[in-house]
Parts: sequence; structure tokens; C-alpha cells
Amino acid sequence: MSLGRTNPKLGQSMRRFLVTAVTSVLALSLLVMGSSSDARAVASVFHPELLRALDTLDKGEGPEAYGSIDRIWSLWDRADAAHIEEALLGAADNKTLSVEARAYAGMLASFARARRGDQKAAAEHIKSLGYVSSFLVVGPFDNEGKAGLDQAFEPEAELTAPITPGRAYSGKERPVRYRAVANAFPFGWLDASSLVRPETKVCIYATTFVKDDKLTRGTRKVRAYVGAGGAFRLFWNGQEALKDEVYRGHDFDRSGVELVLEPGPNPLVIKVCGEDNAPEVSLRLADDQGAPDPRLAASIDIADSQKAAERLAVSAKKAAGKAPKADAKAPKADAKSAAAKDAKSATANAPAKKAGPALGPVPLFERLVSAKKPRARDLESYARYLADTNGDDPALHLARDFSQRAADAEPTVERYLLASRLAEDRNQQNEWLNKAEALVKKTGKPSKDLLNARAVHRRNSPNWRDASPIFDRVLAEDPDDVLALAGRVELYNMAGLPRTALNVLEQAVRRSPDSVNLLNMYGSQLRLLGRAADAKEAEERYAMRRFDDGNYLTSMIDLAIARRNRAEAERWIDRLLAAYNGNQWGLGVAARAYRSLGQPERATATYKRSLELAPEDVNTLRALAELQGELGRRDEQLLSLREILRIRPQDRDVREYLEHLEPAKPRPDEAYAWNSDKFLKQRFAPAGGQPRRTLRDLTVTTVFDNGLSSQFRQVVFQPLTEPAAAAGRQYGFAYESDRQVVQLRGAKVYRADGKIDEAVEYGEGSADDPSISMYTSARTFYVQFPRLEPGDVVELRYRVDDVTPRNEFGNYFGEIVALQGGEPVANAEYVLITPKERTFYFDQNIPNLTTSNSVVGNQRIYRFGANSIPALSPEPSMPPWPEVLGSVHVSTYKNWDDLGRWYWGLVKDQFDLDEETRKLAKKVTEGKTTELDKVKAIYKWVTDNTRYVALEFGIYGYKPRRCVQTVARGWGDCKDKATVIATLLKEVGIPSTIVVTRTRMRGDFRSKIASFAPFDHAIAYVPSLNLYLDGTAEHTGIYELPKMDVGAVVLQVNEGNAKLTRIPEADPEKNFVHRELGIELDGKGGAKLDIEYSTSGYNAASWRDAYGAESTRRERMTRDLGGDFPGVSINEGPQGLVTSDLSNAEEAVKIKVRAVAPGFARNEGDTLSLPVTSGFRLTPNFASLSQRKLPVELIAFTTIDDVYKVKLPPGAKVSLLPEERAATSQFGSYSLKVEQLHGEVVVRSKLQVKVSRIEPADYQAWKRFCEEVDSAFNVRLLVKP
Repeated sequence: MSLGRTNPKLGQSMRRFLVTAVTSVLALSLLVMGSSSDARAVASVFHPELLRALDTLDKGEGPEAYGSIDRIWSLWDRADAAHIEEALLGAADNKTLSVEARAYAGMLASFARARRGDQKAAAEHIKSLGYVSSFLVVGPFDNEGKAGLDQAFEPEAELTAPITPGRAYSGKERPVRYRAVANAFPFGWLDASSLVRPETKVCIYATTFVKDDKLTRGTRKVRAYVGAGGAFRLFWNGQEALKDEVYRGHDFDRSGVELVLEPGPNPLVIKVCGEDNAPEVSLRLADDQGAPDPRLAASIDIADSQKAAERLAVSAKKAAGKAPKADAKAPKADAKSAAAKDAKSATANAPAKKAGPALGPVPLFERLVSAKKPRARDLESYARYLADTNGDDPALHLARDFSQRAADAEPTVERYLLASRLAEDRNQQNEWLNKAEALVKKTGKPSKDLLNARAVHRRNSPNWRDASPIFDRVLAEDPDDVLALAGRVELYNMAGLPRTALNVLEQAVRRSPDSVNLLNMYGSQLRLLGRAADAKEAEERYAMRRFDDGNYLTSMIDLAIARRNRAEAERWIDRLLAAYNGNQWGLGVAARAYRSLGQPERATATYKRSLELAPEDVNTLRALAELQGELGRRDEQLLSLREILRIRPQDRDVREYLEHLEPAKPRPDEAYAWNSDKFLKQRFAPAGGQPRRTLRDLTVTTVFDNGLSSQFRQVVFQPLTEPAAAAGRQYGFAYESDRQVVQLRGAKVYRADGKIDEAVEYGEGSADDPSISMYTSARTFYVQFPRLEPGDVVELRYRVDDVTPRNEFGNYFGEIVALQGGEPVANAEYVLITPKERTFYFDQNIPNLTTSNSVVGNQRIYRFGANSIPALSPEPSMPPWPEVLGSVHVSTYKNWDDLGRWYWGLVKDQFDLDEETRKLAKKVTEGKTTELDKVKAIYKWVTDNTRYVALEFGIYGYKPRRCVQTVARGWGDCKDKATVIATLLKEVGIPSTIVVTRTRMRGDFRSKIASFAPFDHAIAYVPSLNLYLDGTAEHTGIYELPKMDVGAVVLQVNEGNAKLTRIPEADPEKNFVHRELGIELDGKGGAKLDIEYSTSGYNAASWRDAYGAESTRRERMTRDLGGDFPGVSINEGPQGLVTSDLSNAEEAVKIKVRAVAPGFARNEGDTLSLPVTSGFRLTPNFASLSQRKLPVELIAFTTIDDVYKVKLPPGAKVSLLPEERAATSQFGSYSLKVEQLHGEVVVRSKLQVKVSRIEPADYQAWKRFCEEVDSAFNVRLLVKP
């Protein structure tokens, strides 16, 4: 039965129901009154917002009842709590509401009862409504990238098989087993944060067996209603019956399904998956109308599991049309696999059952808003329901979108306020508030809610005092408005007027003595002013109405302990445990309190009770271990500490403490370090003239099951010259401060005379780069040594340990370890210690590397070593160091497909849209008809309107921020900008993808294995146009990628269908600088210059940046021209310097300069010598060495195209013309053409290089080409005046 329109008389009957709860006399008088006086009397007794909520419930349609009931509940802290409870009870008993809505009201009424302290009655009433409190739970399973919901983990493959106690499944970080959770959550929902670790980005399975003992034959229809914190799937008798893929916050009965109940136990399994919060789930069983059914029972008896499996196996055989006789000789141990096989057969052969009607507010609202033209009312109601019950997925913004659509369709002040409340940021909130104020001004109807919203908006601004007069206007209209009172009190306190704030509260509490919120504020204000006795009285009045306020209960426990009032403390502890029965947090608070009260046995028992709920909760284990240590129970403490390290091996503090307790022994990874006598033997070996050498370079990385790691390093180096010794006094290395800690294990200097000195200082510093707005969690740890002498040997030992509680990259591990450097290395070794069962993939590029692979216990140890590794000497124009250094690359990803799928799971929710960004995409591309024009428009908007700021802390070094967030803020890093580009393009129908990039600044990458280690940038790609777009290139057109991107290795993510490829090299014809000089030479060597520049491609962006600002343009151009023409002076006036529109990145840059160069020509006796070609030369820049071992890097070489038109002085004669030359080779081409006209010489030169890299084998040919080009261009024009 769907929710029908509520009875129009409900509001009146509800008011009268409430009134009878006050006094019978008042109730009688109200019943006698007429309608208008009745309303006035009610308004004088009851909170106006409660009356408004009842009116909404009265006028509601369909699923709107849920929102109205929730709104009544939300007023608990503002109105009289007794009125709220009775309103909920009235709704639960009102036959004009649907049975589903009445059950929802009954649940909230139970919470009201719990809030006033009647926990037992509340739990009993919740159970009577049909909520299930006992489950068989198994988990956690992996939900990284939200991939878990559709992944069938092992329990899902055995839905119809009997549950085997103790059976282990492959969980997220370690094996997991079914656990019986019986009545641990009496208030209607199961919270995985109290059960499993890790609790975020995981899935769990919760199983119960539903039966009706009176049903012995046939079937009957029942219903199941589910509320989930996260996404869920519900399986009934082995088949999926209900699914919600949206990651919502938990609320009861969001959706439901009709089921067919068969005789005996029917397995019901809910798989619920959480993202940033732990999974939560509630399940209500009901009859075929949705009403509580006392005949239905939920069991977690393992025997019922066996019965259900047998029944389903029989059904499967019947469905398959065959029932073979059982093999009497078959071992009983095969029953489980046989049941699973039969169930699979049943699924394959049984006809699909027709799904029952969709039930619950979410499906009903979805049906309403999915109409071709949904009503503004339905959009608003659904938005309020999602927002008020935390039912919106942060990646979808449905509540925000629906609220804005409702406000746009049929504007009202209330809808504008809702849109403002749900807007992305303050600026958008302000826009909606402005619209609301304009509507109020137009209609002349004042709105108290609008005033409050504006005041709150002002309160959160730098000019917070501007909120005061607005709050005053609200209070002048309604002195009891709690929101305005709270705001005014806060502002008084901020202004240093706490007694004035107290006076306001005293008056408010006298008027509304039962307001929970006012009592809470009043007690806090009294305590702030030191009036402890008065505060206690107010707080006790508050506590009578909020039995379940955990923060208050904790503070009361702490206060009683501080006063050494044991009885009072125990009273508050008992109350806390009653309010938070089955809650691990509450048990932890109680245990700590017992410990403080000197009751260690009670504390121990409470900690163990907490561990029964969540056996792998490290915080509880740590607290228990600490208590066991205090009690001298060393053996028990050691067991607890070892359990912590089993669960969280990266916990450094526990490991070190355990080492302190147990007999001393070296850490396994540090055992690979050499003793000093071994490396000191090499201190007198020949050094080959090198200024410094490394004697030992050891890296030992221990990888844990979750992909986190611990790294030990031993570095021994020897400076051999004075400069090297001076430079070696400080040694630094990088680490990530948000997830790693550094421990210096040793820093020594071994002198030639045998003396050993220690480091004198160590510390750390930020690795941020404010010059490019780059802020990260990277820090540099440095060690300072005393004065070093040539020949001293320096040894460092240090650790870099991951200490973050969870691996934000799933269970991925990857690193590149360089074993070669710019100095010779006598011995280098890389040791990788891994879990034996995990697979790792390797690649290396070091000749003569020795490798080994061994298993020790439950670990696999890989060793890579090399001796006498030569120094890699730097060469001009060489590739970047990360490319050329000999290294070992390791990763847990076998291929780019696997990595791409995981990365898409990490980032896919960041490509979000709301109504504002949809409007933006439409506005930006308005009037554009072609794909190319739309791409240009969006790319320009992103580069113009999102400032580059990189806050790359933690996972946000790899994960972009949400598109909506970046657009609203107006800033972001490369990933953020690429995400905005791809999202807006998708909205206008143009497929694109984010592209993870290894810029040319880090060189090429040719490893055979996949990992995140190579990449340092992100851009976007449009397949239909084969176009890469770098959102950080603010002055770059869509065809003008920055040099660092050209030819770069990239991973196109493609929504998980990843592709490793390379950005094409640039077309030399499209990347050029064309310069045409008109030179009017005088007889003394001076010249008037008329220069025209035209540039496109890589250099165009730097030109736009350099000359874009008109205020500095002339100064910059004068300086730049002076490099070619010393003493040049640009003509005054606007004609001296003219540019094209440098703000238009899609146009080539064009600049005209008129100038005077007094020393343009050089006097050589009676002859003037003039430059007539570019001064750029290839050989000094790219071919200066006679031999090379490394490639030559030519990143985005720009074509140079010059035309010199020299007008000779009257009577002057040319004494020597440059020789014409031209050639083409595998590397490019050049030409020099000369033309002599009457009184004028024209010299045209052009150089075009078409390769980006020259390998050492081709270097000699390249060098000859460079010398040939330089020879051709190293000419001058000689003129006799």
C-alpha cells in the first residue's frame, strides 16, 4: 500500500491531542473555543514551529509525511520535549496516516522515550515495531572506489549454503569470520563502526533467518523495510530482492520490498557498503500491508541456517526438473558445496520472480520527481527529506539540485532559503538569499526565517558584528526564537559581554522553561561565569530532557571524577551505558572512568566487553594493554600488544614499547646493515679522481598486508675533496609528514685517526614552494655534521615509517628505488620484505644486478644488489635524473588496466555536478555549435576562472577535489582543473577523460610494470578531437601544450578502461617564432628598426605572460630586445609597441616594435658589420661534447624563422654578402637565402628541428648537423658607407 494523502483534519486533531497533554482544564477550554480563538490559545502554549510542522503534516501528500514527521522530531531541542513526544505518539496512532508512516513515527517516539531515560520501554517498543536487533555478521570486505557493492565476495557465493562456524573468508586486510551479534543494537540499527576494523571503505554482510512458526504449508507475503548508511543489496532466499546504489546516511525505512515467505527459516542477507563512514543498516519486518507482525521472527541460530539450506536445495532440484537420489556413500562434509551447487542451479533454472511494489519514501519520491514535469512541491519535499534525514549522496547533490529546481520553477521565500542552505559555498548562499530578499520586498510579506538565515550568513563572515542588528529584529518580533537567541548570545560572548549574554538567556528560560536548547545554553553560560551551583541546577533540568547527550554525560563523569565523588560518577556511568547500550564508544568512556575511579577489574571487564563487539579495535587494545601494564600483568599485556601489531603492523609506538618490554634483539630490517669494520675497509680504495663516493647504500622496505610500509636506510659516504667535505656537512631526505614519521637511528663521522663523532644537529623543514602556490605534506629531514675533512667516512641510519591508520591507496604498494647516483657506489642493496601470500612485480635497469628470492616464515624476501656501480656523470641537455638513474621499480599492480580501474574508483565521484555547474556549462557554451568551439569555451573558462593553488596533502596528492567545489572556490591544482574540464565537457555531450601525466621534467618512463610512482601531473583529453588540454597553462591555447607535456608518457583513465600512451610530439610547422626586421642603417652603424614578431605554439604562452600586462610591456620588451641589439630604445607613443590581443590564447601572438639601435652595426675600419641571422647556436647548447653516454633532450624545439631587410645608407656598397646554404637531414633542415635589391639586402634564415631526442649512437651525426647549421648562420653582412 502506497502512502496516500493524509486526512485534512489531522492538524486539528493533532493540536487537540497535544493540548490534552498539558492540562485537562486547558484541553476542555480549547475544545469549547471557536476556531480562531482555538488557534490563538494553541499558539500561546505550543511552539510555533511545532504547529507549523503539524500543519505541514496535515496538508501533506504521499511520502511528504516522512519529512513532516522527521521535522517534528527535529524540534526536540527547541520546543517542549513533552509536546514533541506526544506529537510523535499521536502520529503513530493516527489511522489516517499510512501504516509505514505510523511505524516511522513510532520509531521516533521510541527515541523520544529513550531521550527521557526510559531505555527499556523504548527498546521494547522498537522491537514490537518489527525492527531486527540480532544478526550474523561477517566483514569487513574491500570497498575501495565503491567497487564492493557489485563485487561478489565469498559469502555472497554461499547465500543458500549453510553457514559454517569458524569458516574464514578473505577480508579487506585479513581473514574474517561470521560472528553472532545478538541484541547488541537494541535501538533498531546495526552500526559497523562498533563491530569491524577497518570500518571505512568496507562492506559487511548481515544475515538473519525470517520465519513464521505458524506457517507450515503454502506461502505468505511479507515486507522488509531497509535503512542503510551507505549502499546496500538485500538477498532473500538466495536471490537479490532490493538494491540501492546511492551512498546515503542512515535513516529508517527508506525503501522496502514485498517478499514471499516460505515455511521454515528464510535467509535474509543484507550487504551494506560504506564509503567515508562505517556501514549502518536497519531492517524492519512487517506484514503484507507494512504493519508490525508479531508472528514474524528473526533468528540467528546456526541450525536455522542448515534448515534453510536444505529447503532451498530441495526447491532447486524441483525447479531444475530433476531430483536425483542422494548418494548414501557421499561424505557429509560435502553438504555445503552441494547446497551451494543446487542453489546455483536454482538461480539458473527457476523462472524470474516478479518484483513486488517499491515501498518506502525514497522510491515514492523518485517516482514523483522523475515525472516529465515534476511539481515544484514534489521537488522541494524530496529535497527537504534528503537534506533533513542525511539521505543525499555527497557525489550526487540531489537535494541541492531539487531545491534549486523548485525555487526556479515556482519561487517562494521558503524554497529560496532551502536552496541557500544547500548551496556549495557562501557566495552561492548569498545569491539565493538576495533572491529571497527581493521576493519579500516585492510581496511585502516579512520573513523571520529569512532574517535568521541572513544573520547566520553574516555571522560567518569576517564582519560578524553585522549579524547583531538582524538577530535583534528577529527577537523584536519573536523573543523566544531559539536560533536568534543562540546567535545573539554567541555574539555577546565574542564581544566580551558574557553577563549580558547570561541576562538574555535568563529571560528566555523564564519564558520557555522546558526548551532543551535554552537550558543547555543557560547551563553552559553559568559555568562560563563560574556559577557552578546554578549551572548544575540548569544542567540537571537539561539532562531530564536529554538522557542520551553523550558529550554532556561524559563531562558529568569527568566532573564527578575530578571531585572524587565516586557515587556520582558511577551514577553517570550507569546512565551512559543505558543510553549507549552496545555502543563501543560508550563502553570505552565507561572503562576509562572505572580506571580513574580505581576500579581496574571493572575497567578490564568493560574493555573486554568492548572487544567482544570489535575484537580488532586498536584503541581499545592499547587502553587495555596500558591497564594490564599498570596491574603488572606482563604476559597479558604482551599478548595485547602483539595483537595490536598483528592488526596494525605500522604502529611504531607499540612496536618500540614491545621491544622495550621484551629481551633486546635487532630489528629484522636493520640486521641487513653493515658494521663499521666492513665498510671502513674501503676508505682507502682508489677513488678514480671523484670528489665523493658512496661506500654503502642500503634500503630495506618492509611491506605490510595493507600496503603500508616501513623503510630502513643505511647510507655511508666519503667526501674526498675540500668542497665535497663542506657540502657533505648537511644530509637531507624527504618524507610525507601527514602519514610518515622519521627516526634517526645513527649519524656518525669516522675520522682518519680513529675518532668517532656524532651529528651535532638535526631537524626538518617544509618542502612547499609558495612561488608557484604549491603546498604539500612533504618535508625535508636534515642532519647536520661537525666539520668534515677529506677522507672522513659518514654513516647515517634512519627509518621512515608509515603510521597512518589506513592505506588511502587501498592495499597498493609501489616505489622506485635508485641504486645509482652522480657518484660511484661501492655497494648498493635493495631488500623488499613482503607478506608471503601477496604478489609483487619488478622491473630494473641496472647491469650486473644480483637478485634473490627466499621465504622466511610468513614473509617473502627479495634482494637486489650490485657492486662498483659507476657514477652517472651529468651531461649538457641530458634527460632528467629520474629517467637515467639505475633503479628497481616495484608495484603490486600487474598492469595498467588494474591500476586504472582502482584509480577511477578513487576519483569518479569527484566528477560531480549540481544545478549551478550545469547552468554554468550551458552558459559557457551558449551559442557554440561545434565540438571544437565548445571545447575552446570551456577550456578558456577554466584557465581564466580557476587560479592555480596546489594543496596536495595526503590522498589529495593523487585525488582531485570535487568539480562543484573547485568551481565554487575558484582555485585548484592540475587534477582539480582537469576534473572541471572533463566534467563540464561531459555535461555538454563531449566525452573526455582525466589523464595522469609524467611530465618531461621527470623524463621518459619505460618500465614494464604499472604504478603511481612515475606520475607528477594531470591534464584532460578529448578523444573525438585527439586533443590534450592542460588546465594549468593559463596563457596557452588548446593547440599549445606547455613544453613539459609534449611527448610525455600519460595514462588515460577512461572511466577505468585505462590506456598508457604518449602525447604526440609537436609539429615544427605549428611551433615557430617568425621575426621580420626592417633595418634602416645610417652611415655610423646606427639603425632604425621596424620589427614584426609572430609566434605560435610552445613559446606563445610565455610571450602572452611576459607582455600581457600593458603597464610593464614596454619595459620588458626593451630588456628582451637589448639581448640582441644592445642599447636599443623603443620609440615613444602608441606606435612604438603594438600587440595583438594577448588575452586571446587561441590567436598567434603578434607584436610590432619601432625602435632605434645606435650600435646595431659594428665598425671594422671603413666597413660596417651587421648581424643578419639569429644569434642562437645549436652546438654550444646541444652538441658541446665530443662524446656522449646519455641522450640529448630537445624538448619542444621551436622553429626559428627570420627575415632581415637592410636598407643601406645612400651611396653605401655591399662588400660581402652571406653565402646561401640549405640542407635537410634526419634531424631537421635549415636554409639561408640572400637577395640584393636596389639599395636593400634581404636575408632569410630558417632552422627547423624535427626530433626531440638524440640517442648516443646518433650523436656524432647530430653534432655534425649542429656545426653545419652554426657555420651557415654564423655570417654577417659587410657594408662600406
